[in-house]
Amino acid sequence: MDPKIYYFLHVFSIILLTGLTFAIAANPQKHKKKIMAIVTGILALIAFVGGFGLMAKLHNNNFGQGWVIVKILAWLFVSGLGGMAYKKSKSFIQAGLVVSVGIAVFMVYFRPF
Repeated sequence: MDPKIYYFLHVFSIILLTGLTFAIAANPQKHKKKIMAIVTGILALIAFVGGFGLMAKLHNNNFGQGWVIVKILAWLFVSGLGGMAYKKSKSFIQAGLVVSVGIAVFMVYFRPF
């Protein structure tokens, strides 16, 4: 498959996942918890498939680089924030989301290690 398709899937699902997590943190409605968990889980899965597809196509499956590991951990944390929004404070979720997304974007563009 063309790397542009993986790139589109990765970035588009991350944008939706981040926006949906902010929406959940802003107004965590208990009656929508199950559907939100399903949607954020599917978006996280699409983001990981797109990211791993890009790594396979562009970097010859070299997942041992430090920036890749940090980025995977940051997105795992973002994936879990949607579920945490029903238990943790709004400010914790939003701050964690901003920091995690910032770290992930920094890692992919600067690749410090």
